[in-house]
Amino acid sequence: MQFKPLADQRAVYLLGFRMYSKVSSLYGIVKDISDDSFVPSQNLDQCTPIHLNLVARHGTRAPTKKRIRELEALAARLEVLVRDSKEQKQSLDKIPAWLRGWSSPWKGKRTGGELISEGEDELYHLGVRVREQFPDLFSEEYHPDIYSIKATQVPRASASAVAFGMGLFSGKGKLGPGGHRAFAVTSDIVLRFHDCCQSYKAFRKSQEPTVKKLKEPTLDEISHELVRQYGLSFTKQDVSSLWFLCKQEASLLNITNQTCSLFSPAEDVIQSMEQAIKAKEEGYAPGSFEKARLRFAHAETLLHFSCLIGLFLGESEFELIQGEQMLQFPPKPPNKRNWVGEA
Repeated sequence: MQFKPLADQRAVYLLGFRMYSKVSSLYGIVKDISDDSFVPSQNLDQCTPIHLNLVARHGTRAPTKKRIRELEALAARLEVLVRDSKEQKQSLDKIPAWLRGWSSPWKGKRTGGELISEGEDELYHLGVRVREQFPDLFSEEYHPDIYSIKATQVPRASASAVAFGMGLFSGKGKLGPGGHRAFAVTSDIVLRFHDCCQSYKAFRKSQEPTVKKLKEPTLDEISHELVRQYGLSFTKQDVSSLWFLCKQEASLLNITNQTCSLFSPAEDVIQSMEQAIKAKEEGYAPGSFEKARLRFAHAETLLHFSCLIGLFLGESEFELIQGEQMLQFPPKPPNKRNWVGEA
């Protein structure tokens, strides 16, 4: 995240902003990103999928109640900044018109964090694409022992699993005009280890000062540039809240010409696979072994896992992470990255 001082360059950035909003961006946005760096295997015609192990983040959700309160606090803070600027007889010409009198779109909302309709659509069509990609895996009659579907105990994750299953098994049943069928979604608390593992929570809390220190130079750089550009006394907390608002506007409201215009782009797996391989080699009867393990969780589940398997690393960096050594900061956007958080 890096401030872009030249206003005439914003249009170029805003077009590709969603590439840099991490897992907050909509699933479908990745369809508009062309990347020639991916080279598929040349031996796909010699391979037969025998098991699928999927761990997916829930679909697009509404802001949580905590974030809603943060945005309401931001609205009050922006009002103070504009008022102070007026009292100091400063010109308001540099302040974006939307910022004066801005109020949170979620003001007064008493609930939060739920899967929204866009999120339902994302997971439904992801299920459709998975079935199209692996037709042989999903050719059998549904049974929970063959197609295991699990989610965390958080409603947006289980709702995502349901939406995915509706797409995956559409046309396979007799329910309604879409030919849907019932399927089981069970709870797996380990998928939300970051909330239920006390050892991990204690470790994460112990690392908060270090993480905060790592973030400070970037937040300082952006806040100083925002102050220079707009004449408002933005703090690092203001910048953090504005960045969150930018992601929410882009993902949920399809708005990129307000807040976002301020910024520039600056073991379980192995076991299930082994079981499937053994079943294939020993000629187990169809329907007698698991063919897919489908789990739905949170960004905090997936990002840690992606780090452990070195999803975004080069060979030398992967050796460092195996040795639990510190990596260098990645280059700032608009430099390319090796992976995207959407599917």
